Amino acid sequence: MLRTRAAILALIAVAGFASAPVMAQDNSFKFFVTANWISPLAEDDITFEGVSDSIQGSDEFGYEAGFEWRLNKIIGIEGSYMLGSNNFELGSTDIGELDQQTITAALNVHILPTTFFDLWIAPVASWYTFDDIDTPGDTVEVGSEWGYGAAVGFDIGFGKTFAITGGVRYIKLDVTGDTSGGDIDVGIDPLIARAGIAFRFGSR
Repeated sequence: MLRTRAAILALIAVAGFASAPVMAQDNSFKFFVTANWISPLAEDDITFEGVSDSIQGSDEFGYEAGFEWRLNKIIGIEGSYMLGSNNFELGSTDIGELDQQTITAALNVHILPTTFFDLWIAPVASWYTFDDIDTPGDTVEVGSEWGYGAAVGFDIGFGKTFAITGGVRYIKLDVTGDTSGGDIDVGIDPLIARAGIAFRFGSR
């Protein structure tokens, strides 16, 4: 399926590079920028402007920038900021675009911390803020929410400083929209795949 393609590609990358020469990754700080593919997975049934159906968000691209501070060879603390937008439909009725800004914190556990191929897994927490959705018949005010999930990521190093970085994370996220007809609760549950470049600095 299209929605699982990013996860499959990440697993292929892991399989392809897991046999890289073992040489410890000793950088203490990393900065990265990525392009992100954001796919809402939830399909909740709601009633909006007299229409009852399942609500589904489109797959769209966003952008993310962040850093990681390595406490030691195994543990790293990551923070990032992402901009994105998804269009939502209720059945065949277009609701509108939901613009989002996300601050994410992750506790990266590096299970293959080599210079050439660095693989990690992480629990993550994300703080989402949303712009209002302007529909033909109403303005939906969407509140800020916390989301929680897990991630897997990897770097492919080219020398000590430069690396290609990628990863996939899943966030369990429900949002509340305030409409003239009352509140609506909607699950989004985004699967987010990212790919970009990283610059690694310092030493331990």
